[in-house]
Amino acid sequence: MKKILISLLALGAAVAASGQPLFERYKAQLTEPRSYDCFRTEGKMRIDGRLDEAAWRRAVPTAPFVDIRGEGYPEPVKKTSVRMLWDDRNLYIGAELEEDDIVARLTQRDTIIYHDNDFEVFIDPDGDGQHYFEIENNARGVVFDLMLDKPYRSGGSFFIPWNCEGLQLAVHCDGTLNKSKDKDRRWFVEMAIPFAALKRDFNDPRDYKVWRINFSRVQWLHQGQPEENWVWSPTGRVDMHMPDRWGFLRFVDAPVGARIAPEPMTLDRGAYKLLWAMFYAQLDNKAAKNNYLRTVDDFLLTDAERATLPEGGELAVEATSNAFLLSVTLPARGERYTLDENGGFRIGKIAPRVVKNWMWMRLKEDWSAQDYRAHFAKIHAAGISGVLFEGYDETVFRLCKEAGLEAHYWKWTMNRREVMETHPEWFAVNRKGESSYDQPAYVDYYRFLCPSHPEVAEYLAEDYLKCANLPYVDGMHLDYVRFPDVVLPVSLWKNYGIEQTHEMPEYDYCYCDLCRERFKAQTGRDPMDSLYPMEDQSWINFRLDGITHVVDKIAARVKGDGKFLSGAVFPGPSMARRMVRQDWGNWPLDAYFPMIYNGFYYEGPEWIGRSVAESVKAVNGRAAIYAGLMFPDITGDDFEKALDEAYDNGASGVSFFDGPDDEYLVRLKAYLDRRGFVPAN
Repeated sequence: MKKILISLLALGAAVAASGQPLFERYKAQLTEPRSYDCFRTEGKMRIDGRLDEAAWRRAVPTAPFVDIRGEGYPEPVKKTSVRMLWDDRNLYIGAELEEDDIVARLTQRDTIIYHDNDFEVFIDPDGDGQHYFEIENNARGVVFDLMLDKPYRSGGSFFIPWNCEGLQLAVHCDGTLNKSKDKDRRWFVEMAIPFAALKRDFNDPRDYKVWRINFSRVQWLHQGQPEENWVWSPTGRVDMHMPDRWGFLRFVDAPVGARIAPEPMTLDRGAYKLLWAMFYAQLDNKAAKNNYLRTVDDFLLTDAERATLPEGGELAVEATSNAFLLSVTLPARGERYTLDENGGFRIGKIAPRVVKNWMWMRLKEDWSAQDYRAHFAKIHAAGISGVLFEGYDETVFRLCKEAGLEAHYWKWTMNRREVMETHPEWFAVNRKGESSYDQPAYVDYYRFLCPSHPEVAEYLAEDYLKCANLPYVDGMHLDYVRFPDVVLPVSLWKNYGIEQTHEMPEYDYCYCDLCRERFKAQTGRDPMDSLYPMEDQSWINFRLDGITHVVDKIAARVKGDGKFLSGAVFPGPSMARRMVRQDWGNWPLDAYFPMIYNGFYYEGPEWIGRSVAESVKAVNGRAAIYAGLMFPDITGDDFEKALDEAYDNGASGVSFFDGPDDEYLVRLKAYLDRRGFVPAN
């Protein structure tokens, strides 16, 4: 039970070493704790110290004890090992201690037993490093048992009045006690520790299938010299009160001697190791500067140290000058590990992250119902939650929903050639005076409407409401909610033989008579008179507001009827405003699908993350952001990178255009499983 104080010399060395990586600095305290598989007994155990029952003979002994400081220190000159068994009532411990002179002078219970050569057991059933138990005995079988609230390094105190109620302990000496003239061989300790004696706060220790446990042998080899400390699982310091360094005791529900593979350890060792490295750094920083480190970056973690976290693991630090909480979230395990300034380690359950992934899909004229069923089943199994259909077919929508997928109707908004015969006056006009009615920009199907015509917003709102109420439609998905491209994505310039390094009149809309009149009424200026319309913020805002007005009308009608409304938009509100006069960050939609087609802009996967982050910030929790990904641009190694960038920057899911194929559906499923993400539906 010794209380170990850190010397000023050791403290100075720790501070001087602060430039070292944590894993190197605390190497001795971060070695892998030992583990032991504890099997059930066979028959009744007789606690006499002889360890001669068949069950003891079948139990596997631990590895021999080592110096408490671990690697690099001399091996103990006397061998020690332990065996363990259990039944419904007790944990059984059998220790064998090699000894050529068995000596024990103390005779009074709860005296400081380690003044004799002794054997010690340390038990922490729930593994939280707090409120643990210690049982010591000498070769006479005299017991010193106590409970500690927390380790001494954290200001812990001991409670000697605690007795291990019902403890059975016996010692057998293979030699003669307290007769130093002859040569002895060894002594044995046999314990039956009742589970009931280790209950705290109504928690049954049997609820925990893995305990933390350690054993120590204090040996006085030479009179007047310091004692030897030999242990089963080394702590890295002359301090047994480091529960994080104790071994793992796994209870196997099978008879001793059975050939059965025990369940694997449930603790993520990499995350555990990193948290404790940070813990020791906090203690050193407090001792040196009377303060704790406040952020993860303050720890100067190396790439190798961060790599010990499983994929998706996230570190966090909360600290004041007097307290701290380190945590790591492990989504794939649905767990969060926390570690506080007292060494209190806890594992909490977290709800898995639910993501909703989508595909944009055109109707297939040559597909049968069976083709659709097979396709929907496949993408649903891979982690796709919904399909955005360009067009409507009642049977297809029904089959989609029967497969457990959401079915949304994807329909163009401002790009509406179907009204060319009935309302030619509705179409937008460019700065050259050309109407998209008969002079469309770029391609023939670019027939964009002008939002200033009041009939346009009403027409679109009614159309979307009618479509939203078709059978099996879960929601409406707006597309082309904008003007024609003022500036195309750079990769498309070559398609049209243009370089749009500045705004060009033939691609700048809407300069129709109605828009000009309304703007002049508001500002007293005709936009056609502006020498630099691309810099006229009032004129830009006028057109942004025009599209927003149309969206507001549609949303009021569709959402007012209880229907879900989403939109495909350009990446990041800032780019959308500049490139297509689309101010979508201020729209009242339920979800946004920014089309972050990185290949269109000659960008890598990292750009996806930056765009998602801007989008998430813009909506500020008012709506979901689903990152639209162009599948052919994210194949190969970029596939998982693109997903990381989307999810790690706050996307609620992703949506794929033009894919993914079967190979990548398998990779999508593996990725979601690895990250611990649960697909919606």
